[in-house]
Amino acid sequence: MSDPAVADAVVARLLAWRVARVYGAPGPATAPLVEALHAAGGDPEFVPVRHADSAALMAAGHARFAGGVGVCLSDGGPDALGLLGGLDAARRAGLPVLAVLGEQQPDGHRDDGPRFAGTCRHVRYVADPTRAPELVDEALGSALRGGGPVCLVLPADASARRAPGGPGRAVDPWQAIDDLVTRLPPGGAVTVDGGGTVAGYARHLRVPAGVEVLRTDGAPGTALPYALAAKLADPARPVLAVVADEGMRASGLAELVAVARHRAAWPDPRLVLLVLNTRSGHPRYAGSPHPPTDDVPYAGWARLLGLRGIRVDRPELVGAAGAEAFGADRPCLLELVVGPAGMDPAGVLRTVGVDSRRSPD
Repeated sequence: MSDPAVADAVVARLLAWRVARVYGAPGPATAPLVEALHAAGGDPEFVPVRHADSAALMAAGHARFAGGVGVCLSDGGPDALGLLGGLDAARRAGLPVLAVLGEQQPDGHRDDGPRFAGTCRHVRYVADPTRAPELVDEALGSALRGGGPVCLVLPADASARRAPGGPGRAVDPWQAIDDLVTRLPPGGAVTVDGGGTVAGYARHLRVPAGVEVLRTDGAPGTALPYALAAKLADPARPVLAVVADEGMRASGLAELVAVARHRAAWPDPRLVLLVLNTRSGHPRYAGSPHPPTDDVPYAGWARLLGLRGIRVDRPELVGAAGAEAFGADRPCLLELVVGPAGMDPAGVLRTVGVDSRRSPD
């Protein structure tokens, strides 16, 4: 959902219907909607959660205990599957819930529609951005009249363009990924989180000869479990895992404990976890007026567990940090503090030379 105008229209209708809160596990596709909720000054209030299943269950709980429609949001595709459990609970209880999905790529509703049709009473797709207010009204009214969940899919691409990023030199996450990948020797492996901007970039990742890319094709939080499994299967194999902070929060912080537990048995200590820290709890789009507010010290947590932890917030330090990470005598978490422009999905497509109006091959 790349059009801020659509996001503003959706928030305006939620306010008109007196929706008090929106519960969400956001990603790149729903970043404009989250920014619009913040810009509205907390009316409706956005309540971020770490997992989509919690968002749907909280929306169902809101409908039961507070009355009115409970609203939850998530990126579409694999990220949205976690909503289904909570939506099914709302269906069985007859609770009015609206699930808002942000399409991750054009025509993504062709996948999301069938997934949600069996659980939701109606699935609507905002094919024409100008009809967004009308379709939000229709979805909320349907939920209230009939009880049970309904689903609204917001478009991935629209005519409006985001404002360019602000001045200054920010860390380029894609250049950092490329730099780290080139440090892997033949026989090494790369795992990349599923869903969102990172997974989109990984489709075009160029790796040295003999290096295997293990794409997870799942929800955020899958790269580190894949990397740990690869390391346990072959402890002498160097492994790089690439995770955005929504994936790190989903499971990575806990799974670092498993890395610390097993590392002593590895003849080659090279397990490098690259974490892209947006410092806001959700991916932000270029031009966002809202400052980062939620900065988790990922590198510090790694050091507490006895691992190497490196935090980088300046581009000139990326090369040296990569060398230190792969030269460490223990697994290393390399935390990159990145700006909203760096995580902009449209910017990723420009970086790899892909037309943003079509989905990557």
